[in-house]
Amino acid sequence: MALRVRDATVADAGAVAALLAELGYPCPRELAAERLEHFEADVGSRIQLAEVDGDVAGLVATHVVPRLDGELRSCRIVDLVVAERRRRRGVGTALLRAGEAEARRRGCSRLDLSSGNWREDAHAFYERMGFESQARSFVKRLAG
Repeated sequence: MALRVRDATVADAGAVAALLAELGYPCPRELAAERLEHFEADVGSRIQLAEVDGDVAGLVATHVVPRLDGELRSCRIVDLVVAERRRRRGVGTALLRAGEAEARRRGCSRLDLSSGNWREDAHAFYERMGFESQARSFVKRLAG
């Protein structure tokens, strides 16, 4: 199995749309292309794809967040998904390592992520990768 991680481009919109659908966020190819353009234009954001034998197998999207505490900035994993047929083969580990490398490259002292309460397998994976649960996450949807 040949695994490599690379930056996403707008040409990857179809693969990104398919991965987002697997994560539970259906997304047409055109909207995925817009989101990729948005990430590309934002200097603090990056989307990286894992390829296995030339096929897109997963993605990690990161964003650098300035902080007011002593840590100054953190890197947030905005999304992480591995195609179901590629899970438990090192793809998620490679993507988390790529996210961590991005955080270090950007001078961040921490790497954060949120995961839905129902994603128990993901929680166990994150803990094996050195993450610890330290806070509760709250969301408020805004209209418009």
